[in-house]
Amino acid sequence: MNALLYGHNELGQIVGVQHVSDSSVRIYRRENGKVTHHDAEFFPFFFLSDDALLANLSRQFWLKKLDGTGFFRYLAAFPRWSDMWEAVRHVLRQYNKTAARRAETYANVDALLLKPDPVTQYLIQSGCTHFKGMVFDDLHRLQLDIETYSKDHTFSNPSRTEDRIIIIALSDNRGWEHVVDGRELSERAMLEQLVMLIQERDPDVIEGHNILAFDLPYLLRRCELHGVDFSIGRDYSSPRLIGLRGSMMDQDAENIIAEVSGRSFIDTLLLAYAYDTSLHALESYGLKYLAQHFGFSTDERVHIPGHRISWYWDHEPETLVRYARGDVHETRLLSEHLLPSYFYLAQICPIPFSAIARGGSAAKIESLLVREYLRRRYSIPKALPGTQTSGGYSDIFVTGLLENVVHADVESLYPSIIVSKGMKPAGDELGIFPTLVEELMKLRIDAKRKMQRSKNPTTRNKYHALQSSYKILINSFYGYLGYSKALFGDAAQADIVTTTGQELLRHIIRQTELYNGEVIEVDTDGLYFVPPDNVKGKQEEIAFVERLSSSLPTGISLAYSGRYKKMMSYKKKNYALLDESNRMIIKGSSLTSRAMERFLRRYVRQCIERFLQEDIEGLHRLYVGLATDITQHRLNVRDFSRVETLHEPFEEYKRGIAEGTRKHSAAYEAVKRAHAVVRPGEPVAYYTTGNHAGVKLIDHSRLAEEWDPNFPDENTAYYLSRLDEASAKFEVFFDPADYQRIFSQDDLFGFSAEGIRIQTRRLRQDQRAAAGEVDEERKFGIWLNTEEVQ
Repeated sequence: MNALLYGHNELGQIVGVQHVSDSSVRIYRRENGKVTHHDAEFFPFFFLSDDALLANLSRQFWLKKLDGTGFFRYLAAFPRWSDMWEAVRHVLRQYNKTAARRAETYANVDALLLKPDPVTQYLIQSGCTHFKGMVFDDLHRLQLDIETYSKDHTFSNPSRTEDRIIIIALSDNRGWEHVVDGRELSERAMLEQLVMLIQERDPDVIEGHNILAFDLPYLLRRCELHGVDFSIGRDYSSPRLIGLRGSMMDQDAENIIAEVSGRSFIDTLLLAYAYDTSLHALESYGLKYLAQHFGFSTDERVHIPGHRISWYWDHEPETLVRYARGDVHETRLLSEHLLPSYFYLAQICPIPFSAIARGGSAAKIESLLVREYLRRRYSIPKALPGTQTSGGYSDIFVTGLLENVVHADVESLYPSIIVSKGMKPAGDELGIFPTLVEELMKLRIDAKRKMQRSKNPTTRNKYHALQSSYKILINSFYGYLGYSKALFGDAAQADIVTTTGQELLRHIIRQTELYNGEVIEVDTDGLYFVPPDNVKGKQEEIAFVERLSSSLPTGISLAYSGRYKKMMSYKKKNYALLDESNRMIIKGSSLTSRAMERFLRRYVRQCIERFLQEDIEGLHRLYVGLATDITQHRLNVRDFSRVETLHEPFEEYKRGIAEGTRKHSAAYEAVKRAHAVVRPGEPVAYYTTGNHAGVKLIDHSRLAEEWDPNFPDENTAYYLSRLDEASAKFEVFFDPADYQRIFSQDDLFGFSAEGIRIQTRRLRQDQRAAAGEVDEERKFGIWLNTEEVQ
């Protein structure tokens, strides 16, 4: 076991750690299918820059001067958790006696470094981590979903006695499923049965989609009303929710932390948020959409809008039961798709599992550094001032349609630069930072090889998740360097990494062109190019990439990543590819933006298909057909509605409008006009009404559920203008007159593609700047929230 990565304590099978007393934690372990526990002593601690801040402290403590020249030179440890907090208050008082600027809380004392979570402290101090010696399937995961009822068929309020829980659906990854049915039991009996079932099943993890903002707060409130002890912890304690505020309508899962003894809560909604942070591939975070997106939705799946739950309970309860069963089934599959990498990260990072699944990468990396510095009793630096001034290199050289395109990228570019140059932050006196990167890269390569060699699907999945967890950490080290609040951050070193990366890519471009290859586009760590005329076939292409790689410094490697029959090069980071099996791949927010309605996303995709096939006649027919469908009201509201997730309570939105601190939103205005009830985190679908293209969206937005197919009122002029906006993406590929002929409804004399040619252009420097990436979602978001329409 690599102690630097996995901690210096080999204790395995830990599935939970609980703070149980002033001086001990309880460790839960799963061995041979059973969970045991024992208590372990630990000593709360913090770091100090000045030992004088503890002068005259009446509580017992130990103080050790640490090696090195880091800012936090002293380690203070205490026999009890309460003693540590008394010491923190003492430090705060002492600090304020001489501070130029008074600190209101310990977090503002720049001389103090404290991890305020006792479980994190124990893990850092002991060298323990979760799940060592386990694979993901060893983890016992239970899924939970509740359906609630409101007499007036609006959003159910857990504080209203006349509202209630009507269904509790449960399942786990051992093949068990169960429904607690409100037709057979009182709500009190349902809650008591839920507690009994969780204790019987004894899961390590409880999962739900939006469980933190909805299911858990609702269950806790109903237990309180009925006098039921919601004792689902392994020590029969109730969950504790931190960050819960106001009414149920005010909740946001991102702001809530849930804790219960011996178990972890995992919200698959937050897993979806994290998945989409860099990819921007999701149109919605709703469970039904996610199941469709990841390919595990079935034709039998029951779909019921949230506002119809109560109606179905009154009229078709069996359908609602099937709906709830579908929810826990899809939650389990979604978790199995998104959670394994976090499981393996928990074997490395000394952080509670639920925090690993919801937290950022900086905290994970910093926990590894602090753990090792503490183990070696070495002083810790403080965050350095300064900001990063350079970024990754991206450029586009050719627009149009190109054939026989090769993609090559530098393997782990930024981490490779860090390792090859032996780079480390100025405050990392022990050189732990580059060592961690190097060790993780070795482990990832080993895991990828084992994954590729394995013929067993279970083993392949294990190594895929393992290498993904390494990849998440590896790719975060560069970002950590440039993070201004990181203890071991160093913006100057981050700049060196990016400028070195830029020079490496420029060198690869020069080498490619030296051999008469044509570079199409570069982006951060890779490039697309047409190989020289004398390079024919895959094997020669691989050899050509290896020749380019041989010119790079030791430790930096250019890898062959694939070949494509055709490429549509549009803008920086925006392109489409047709691979050897005629599979189409589209990249870039300008071509796949969630700011486009569904019918436009489908239309752009179909246009790209025809473009790659050089089917100009097909492009014209596609445009004319869709324009006719819009004019004749042939589209369904799901096609032309826009879906947005509301992240703040409606009352906050109204207050912001009244105070002038925020701008109007079409989604919120649609909700207001419909007198609908929507809570934070829920998606809202709305469309545009009116009779001309230039309407103000905030005045003409209407909820999709209000649309009547018998009396369609969507604004056809507006949606025709949206069609033209989407079509304009293809203007760069044709002469102006040809573009007008293709994307026009004027068929008076018939359309012929004869003489129309796709234009492929090599760009000048000024043209390359103009072809930069446009963040379509941000552009439309700004437009949407203003009172004036562009």
